[in-house]
Amino acid sequence: MSAGALQDWRTRPVDEEQVRLLDEVRECDLAINRAHAARAAAIDRVAVWVAGTAETGRPLPAMLLTREAQDAGETGRPLQRWSEKKAAEEGLVAELACLLRVHDNTARNLLCMSKMLQHELPATRAKLADGTISYRHAEIIVNNALSLPDDAWAAFEVEALTGVEDLTVGQLKKRAITVRELSHPESIVKRHKKALSERWFSVIPAQDGMACLEMILTQEDAAAITDRVDSLARSLHNAAEQEPVDTRTLGQQRLDVAVDLLLTGVTETGLGAGVQGLVNVTVPVLTLMGLSDEPGTLDGFGPIDAETARRVAATAKSFTRILIHPETSAVLSVGKTRYKVPADLKKWLEIRDGTCRFPGCTRQARHSEVDHTHDWQYNGETRWDNLAHLCKRGHRLKTESGWTAEQSTDGVMHWTSPAGKHYATHPATRLGPNSAAAASERAPAEQIPKRPVDVWAELADPNHDWARTPF
Repeated sequence: MSAGALQDWRTRPVDEEQVRLLDEVRECDLAINRAHAARAAAIDRVAVWVAGTAETGRPLPAMLLTREAQDAGETGRPLQRWSEKKAAEEGLVAELACLLRVHDNTARNLLCMSKMLQHELPATRAKLADGTISYRHAEIIVNNALSLPDDAWAAFEVEALTGVEDLTVGQLKKRAITVRELSHPESIVKRHKKALSERWFSVIPAQDGMACLEMILTQEDAAAITDRVDSLARSLHNAAEQEPVDTRTLGQQRLDVAVDLLLTGVTETGLGAGVQGLVNVTVPVLTLMGLSDEPGTLDGFGPIDAETARRVAATAKSFTRILIHPETSAVLSVGKTRYKVPADLKKWLEIRDGTCRFPGCTRQARHSEVDHTHDWQYNGETRWDNLAHLCKRGHRLKTESGWTAEQSTDGVMHWTSPAGKHYATHPATRLGPNSAAAASERAPAEQIPKRPVDVWAELADPNHDWARTPF
């Protein structure tokens, strides 16, 4: 480019329409940031209201006999019940999660974030409220501040926010980590020990039959795992270069090596030898016969392609035969006649539910409890249309807080929150009632009275006969 052309390019008129459009984008971004600040203030007001109105000191029984303990033949065990305040707090977490359609851990984080912004980090709140920073910037400030002692928050906030209007989220994260590290009064050894106790492992479903495996672990373990996987993958890759049969990329080989090690490897003590993971796959009968390409369903994840479903079914060591009509989804067979609730009906419910049926919960059904939707002690029947899986937390929210549930014959759970809002959860697999109705051999369920409001007063009565309380 000549000097004259360069000068013309530098002095050409600004495109005013482009400037206007960019300003419009920026104004939208500022509005989003301000809305996040307003939402944090609103969430904190709700939390303060709930904390202020929850009555403590609800009379609680010293001993309960749970339904699970009865079924196991146990004589009873002490159960620490939630106080009224705790029940109100947990009820609010569930309420917020359902209202915003987020996981309960996300709702808990929102409550914590809102409290910190409203009461502990005023400068961060101010910058979010005027749109200078985004909610993601604010999260970085709060998360790093929470790992410091309370009396170090103010100094950390001032240092971390310096020049923040020019920093991306990634840049702020690096600065905040550095500032936290330099200002933390505890040694890194002590902090590492605490962080070690917070290690975790999770699986996140993805699109097209894929998933994301996520682990939080020590850096040395991560480095060792990376080196081992990389070394094995490179040995395969180098062999393939000499004899080009394996067409996988190095990245694909790394992943395949890691999967093989996790599926068939063992620990140093031999733990894991001969142990295989359990998966539930629901396959339409015509797909299983090769007459249809309708997808199957992998428990906890969602649809999988017909070929994968047939392959998994072909290598399965055992089956729970639940054949489903391809058009009506009515159950054609469950393999054998079933008359009672226990194992067979629970398996039917496990496949129907897929996950815990509390709104927003994704815990797999096989790791949850089967609960009577209408409480057993109030004439709730042990029937397919009065049973559903709930995780321990969902079970406690239903039992000890203001959350109530009703179940329709199509397996839909209708929940009512303490604030009177309504939420529905749907079964993972649409199974007709034929098999389960035959299993219970009962007439259609009669109207069952709701749990009385004064249930706690009844249970707290010193003359209450616990031997006759069937839960």
